[in-house]
Amino acid sequence: MSRTHQALPFFLSLLVFISCNNHSPADLIIHNALVYSTDSSFRTYEAFAVKDGKFLAIGTSADILGKYESDSVVDAKGKSVYPGFIDPHSHFLGLGQLFDEADLTGTESFQEIIERLKTFRQKNPDKSWLIGRGWDQNDWENKTFPSKELLDKNFPDLPVLLTRIDGHAAVANSKALQLANVTSNSKAEGGLVEIKNGTPTGILVDNAMGLVYRVIPEATEQEKQKQIKNAETACLSVGLTTISDAGLDRADIELIDKMHKNGSLKIRDYAMISVSPANLDYYLPKGPFSTDRLTVHSFKIYADGALGSRGACLLKPYADAKTSGFLLTNPKDLENYISRIAKSSFQEGVSNSN
Repeated sequence: MSRTHQALPFFLSLLVFISCNNHSPADLIIHNALVYSTDSSFRTYEAFAVKDGKFLAIGTSADILGKYESDSVVDAKGKSVYPGFIDPHSHFLGLGQLFDEADLTGTESFQEIIERLKTFRQKNPDKSWLIGRGWDQNDWENKTFPSKELLDKNFPDLPVLLTRIDGHAAVANSKALQLANVTSNSKAEGGLVEIKNGTPTGILVDNAMGLVYRVIPEATEQEKQKQIKNAETACLSVGLTTISDAGLDRADIELIDKMHKNGSLKIRDYAMISVSPANLDYYLPKGPFSTDRLTVHSFKIYADGALGSRGACLLKPYADAKTSGFLLTNPKDLENYISRIAKSSFQEGVSNSN
């Protein structure tokens, strides 16, 4: 056998070795999938490769596996892969807070709410307040607003505040009203303390809820971080990779930014600043800012409440309530806020009845 023939297997092996090691590195390769793209024709592909959080390429399984290598290779077995979904109007921090509260959604009566509260209390005996959210009187046989009597009977010594599903009304028990010093004489601009027979019923609409909120102990930073992480887990589990936060104060925006920077939070957030004189004074001179995961480019202005809470501002009174609703922000302040924001680089969004 000639030296050429003897050397041929060696050179073929060398070519195979070079070919096998000529792949570009990737952090993740997914192949054998139905990948939905967002190109102009919304074409589908079979595979893609990712590095440093960015797509390297998308194409057929043969193309991607032939060009890239990774320690993380996933055979999708023909399953669908979609781009990350975006929720353009959500309450991300609020979602995290819900996990620390009694879930009252879907209840069919106020008595069912009482039973859920008892179960929640058994599981959380150390909480100094009993907080819940999600009731909707329109789902009940008796569609009138609830009142504090059943709460007083079952939780006489524990302050209770239960927010309606839309976040624009709440019912409190007597203990909570007492701690907040809410009486028949209490007033709140842009809100309503419901009074019957000269006594608060426990119903607080829109800005009147703040009378009680202000005496509820503030969550610690550690507790808020846990709430935010719980919200992220819930969002990512259904494919949400970018969300909005429709109305945040400065401290919460800075906490989210901090968590992004230390790597404990991955989800992208478009944070809307809750309008207030203090927030305007702080953010307008700074101007909009954004990082890879956080965008702060708009203010949220609160105009009026919600129809279900009877707080939406109407031209005529409600058919089932002696009110036509009200503005949450008086016209003079509203004009001032809009004027200041319009002269800046920020966007403005006005939230009204929902």
